[in-house]
Amino acid sequence: MHSYGVFLNPGEDILHYMDRFNVEKAIITTINRTKIHHKQKEDASDYDGKDKMTKFLANFRKMLPKGQLSHQDVIDIANKAPERIYKFFWFNPKLEYEEEANYKILEDHFKKGFCGVKTHTAFNLFNFPKDIIKLASFMQDFDKKLMFFIHSLPKTSLVRGIFPKDIASLAKQFPNLRIIVGHAAYCMEYAIEVGVTLKDYNNVFFETSCSVSYGIYNLIKSVGHKRILYGSDSPTASTLPIEIDKIITLPKISNEQKQDILYNNVNNLINM
Repeated sequence: MHSYGVFLNPGEDILHYMDRFNVEKAIITTINRTKIHHKQKEDASDYDGKDKMTKFLANFRKMLPKGQLSHQDVIDIANKAPERIYKFFWFNPKLEYEEEANYKILEDHFKKGFCGVKTHTAFNLFNFPKDIIKLASFMQDFDKKLMFFIHSLPKTSLVRGIFPKDIASLAKQFPNLRIIVGHAAYCMEYAIEVGVTLKDYNNVFFETSCSVSYGIYNLIKSVGHKRILYGSDSPTASTLPIEIDKIITLPKISNEQKQDILYNNVNNLINM
């Protein structure tokens, strides 16, 4: 989950949102609240599609945070219910000009009880896995129990994307690093490739938010239900009831297996 999002009711906070849908515990990270969709002023000159894309990218980069995102919102939520909230730090590994300061910020948050790291290539424009190696080493040196969440996304005109073979490369290089593939079945073709490529890497787990239902079903068949972790990406990109229903309505999956996906697998992973 994220600390904020459009799917909250007016005046509702995350904890009340969780209560509304009987969510006992949650992994939470922050969100970049920049108004990404704010319309930019355009000059009166005509330009072709290529120039338009160049201009879009320039405006997009202007809206990116200059440093690491503040996670005080996550800390404040966790302080209200420390037994219910697990904190993940959204880390940008690409700020090379202040690399030492960035890792000091990350270390300070680990000392404050953050138990995992999230990365997102679309928002932070880095190359995977090349720009992740130092981060993975840093996490393993600090505490081998730390978890690493990767935001999956396809190759587009904006970003290189993340391919399952790249995740496999990281998993092989860091066999003790527990890697969570976020949105692991966002489309059928990706779910199949993820399952085939990563099924033999026991340090890789698969998160279900914003995934297609049949993709989740195929992942369960290929990697086993014990490595499937329910997630919602709520209240930013989806809603809790939609994402819960994707698990509840899975065909040919026992209630015990669904309980593992919805609760036990994540709980066991966190408490390993």
